[in-house]
Amino acid sequence: MTTLVRAYLRRGRWVLLAWVLALGLLPAMMVISTSIGYPTQADREAFATQAMANLAEVALRGPVFAPTTGGLVAWTLASSGSLVGCVAALIFIVSYTRSDEQAGRLELELSGRVTRGGQLGAALLVVGGAGVLTGVVAFIGMVATGMDASGSALLGLVLTSSMLFFTALGAVCAQLATNPGSAGGLAALAMIVFLLVTAIGDATSSPLVWFSPFGWARHAQAFVANRFWVPLIPLVLTAALSWLALRLNRSRDYASGPIAPRPGRPDAPSWIRSPVTLAIRLQRGTTLSWTLTLGLLGVLLGSVLGNLDQQLAGTAFEDFARRHGGTVGEVFFQFVLYLLAQIATIATLAAVLTLRQDEANGSAESILSRPVTRRHWAAANWLVAAGSAAMILIGVGFGAALSSGRWSLPLSTVAYLPAALAVAGLALTLVGWAPRVAVAVSWTVLGLLMLVDLLAEFNLLPAELVRNLSPFAAIFAGLFTGGLPATLTVLTVLGIGLAGLGVTGLGRRDLQPS
Repeated sequence: MTTLVRAYLRRGRWVLLAWVLALGLLPAMMVISTSIGYPTQADREAFATQAMANLAEVALRGPVFAPTTGGLVAWTLASSGSLVGCVAALIFIVSYTRSDEQAGRLELELSGRVTRGGQLGAALLVVGGAGVLTGVVAFIGMVATGMDASGSALLGLVLTSSMLFFTALGAVCAQLATNPGSAGGLAALAMIVFLLVTAIGDATSSPLVWFSPFGWARHAQAFVANRFWVPLIPLVLTAALSWLALRLNRSRDYASGPIAPRPGRPDAPSWIRSPVTLAIRLQRGTTLSWTLTLGLLGVLLGSVLGNLDQQLAGTAFEDFARRHGGTVGEVFFQFVLYLLAQIATIATLAAVLTLRQDEANGSAESILSRPVTRRHWAAANWLVAAGSAAMILIGVGFGAALSSGRWSLPLSTVAYLPAALAVAGLALTLVGWAPRVAVAVSWTVLGLLMLVDLLAEFNLLPAELVRNLSPFAAIFAGLFTGGLPATLTVLTVLGIGLAGLGVTGLGRRDLQPS
């Protein structure tokens, strides 16, 4: 098992490190941001009063247990920080288990002295270890900013226990489903149910919150009551779920699972006659899922926009909004949209990288055995990925407009499409010219961009430098300071040019299976 753990760490060390640093350093940055944004106790009390007066915000983020710097940081991160960490844990554990099994890598590992239980145990150790390290980094960062050690330790433990719980839950889903898509969908469905249960429980002040890991994270009350016993609940359940995953792993056949995929029709639909329509058919489920999920977040965000103008009145955020020529609610939405645009780019990047996955597992050979060129195949997948990005971003804007009545918001969300195209174009270039490192480098670049943007948000990097490095920062600046048409034009041309370079590279080389 030790050798396999080292192999997994070597394979995903940079992506894991990016997630650990981004999420682990976030609490310390939130402490700095909250101290600057709400310098007096009166500011913090006014913010907490307005937050608790908005039912949608209570459902989305939970109650504010104390109007202190620590209380507001815990209020922000116990829910949103746990959610980000849980998504990362699910992605990694499904990748190391069911994805490896489908691609045939697990079969190669099992040809040696590794057992199936040992392989699953190694995956749990690697992803769970990243969760533990995230909590440690969060604790050190908050103590370094002057926060109370007990509250810092509890908030770090909350982040760790949430990631461990969803790591074990993802491992169970990977044993139940027979392919990575189904495993990820099952885990995502469980996560959405937990979010809804928590939202209903907090909105109605009912005991329902105690039936969800997000409710446990919120009601641990870091920096307030410091309920150290609450994180023990997900830790005990993590042990139980890990045991269940190992038991299911031993009892099932290789490459199988209790939840079998639905049999497909014997003949393809008549409309699937080109690489474009095939890519649409393969990506439509994922795109719809992302669109509906982020669209729902847009609805929740839009429902709180009208109250933010009063909620953030008299704070540093109001001055910031005035300098940027918008209302507090609009500027706040742009900050959140910044993150949602990056999440939409994750979906776009995953769609483009299916080219490399199909090439590595041999699926591309079936497609290219037809009268389809590699250039046509690559261009079709990039076009569908670009369309998926546009659909997801429009879904976010439409959801926010629907609940807020501000119908200009969809235009703001679509403005981030060129940033997604630039990242997707870089990925396609790597697929065309450096296929063996395309997946690792593409995800690493996106992770670094997200980290750079995060550091800039807390004034830890020069704004001018970040605008030159990050397409997301360039668009955000253009939305408020002018020059947006030129920025969008440059990024669009860059994205299309990189995509064309990647299509050319793929057309000039042979297929390179893994």
